[in-house]
Amino acid sequence: MTFDTILTAIEATLTGPLKNEHMHNFGPTAVLNDDLHMDSVLMINLLLHLETDHGIEVPEREFSKDNFHTVSDLINLMMGVDTPSTSDATAPAPSDITVHCLVSCLCAAIRRTKGVDFRPFYFGTWDSSFAITGDQRFAYHSEDLSHDTYFEWATHLYGLPITQWYDHTRSKAENLTHFETLVAAKTPAQELMVILDMYHLPERENKFNQNPFPHFVLIEPTDDPDIWLLNDPDYRWRGQLPRTAILNAMAQPTVAGGYILDATQVSPPDPAVLAEYFTESFKGADNPLTTALRGIVEYHCDAAHSARLANLQQALRELPVLSLRKYAYEHAFAFFWKQLDTPFEHFDAQCDRVEELCESFRKIHYLAARLSHTKDRAPIAELFTALHALDVLEFEIKHSLKAQFDLWRAKALTPDLQEEPA
Repeated sequence: MTFDTILTAIEATLTGPLKNEHMHNFGPTAVLNDDLHMDSVLMINLLLHLETDHGIEVPEREFSKDNFHTVSDLINLMMGVDTPSTSDATAPAPSDITVHCLVSCLCAAIRRTKGVDFRPFYFGTWDSSFAITGDQRFAYHSEDLSHDTYFEWATHLYGLPITQWYDHTRSKAENLTHFETLVAAKTPAQELMVILDMYHLPERENKFNQNPFPHFVLIEPTDDPDIWLLNDPDYRWRGQLPRTAILNAMAQPTVAGGYILDATQVSPPDPAVLAEYFTESFKGADNPLTTALRGIVEYHCDAAHSARLANLQQALRELPVLSLRKYAYEHAFAFFWKQLDTPFEHFDAQCDRVEELCESFRKIHYLAARLSHTKDRAPIAELFTALHALDVLEFEIKHSLKAQFDLWRAKALTPDLQEEPA
């Protein structure tokens, strides 16, 4: 298989089955995410069509986006040609990990106080809540999900005052008018947090091509009343956008809510309270995302309802958003690494296992999508074997993290304050 053959197959797939709207940017040097707007789900679909429609073998190796940036990189990867890696130079620091938009917004306020470590606030985010629809599909956002626990702990741990400015008893128009007055009167100490539908902000890249794409961000005024500053802490993006565009994204029926954060009263967490937070959030006997993933796969692979298999790929559409939360483990390991002053190599090894975990989710997603696409039930056993390995790996990570927590607790707390996590 030659470079040009694969290039032609990619172009045909993007133009045909995937109906990519950005083909005017296509070429060997086109950046997959920025130029072609290819998110992880679209990449899975591209690889599936290359394998099943064009007979191009997808190699059994990591398909993390760190391994390919452009169309040319992807082709070389599929041909087994090693290309110079820039991952060491460009890999995000532990403080720059995309995990959870709401938690990242709260941490943005916490981080403004010098000397306060925000990383413990990510404890448990690796197992944060999600929804499963009646037809057994993942949903990372739902009206039934509550964020109250995060707000309560942000105040309890860090003293961060949080006030809900959005009044759900009033109309959307009234709330947006109220928000405009809040932006105009914003003080330097405040953070104005809103949830908006990123799909309706074409000026801001929608990394996951979700529709809808509910997402928490922070809004600030500028010298121009018609231009606002959008700060997206989770994706580390700050930029000026038209006020009307932001208000339109907030006005969508898919989203409603917002909060005022007061950064002036933030202080470091008390070790005893921090230990309580870890204890309450740590689920050592379960991996909820994998448990739910296994249940969804079992439902759609049920031989007694063979038609369900075709819907498995769509059922996992939002899995990439949920599996990103596993990077919260790195925040926890980074905190204990600094607190315990252990060798960097130990911390780095844990980060490698977390990356392996996230990559395993990507591989399982691909296996499930291929099942759904081909309707070939033969690899179902392989999929369940991979799910079991995923569970084992995450339990190993949790075991290591719990051991570090125990060491930290012994150092930070007196014995009478110690309590064992479940």
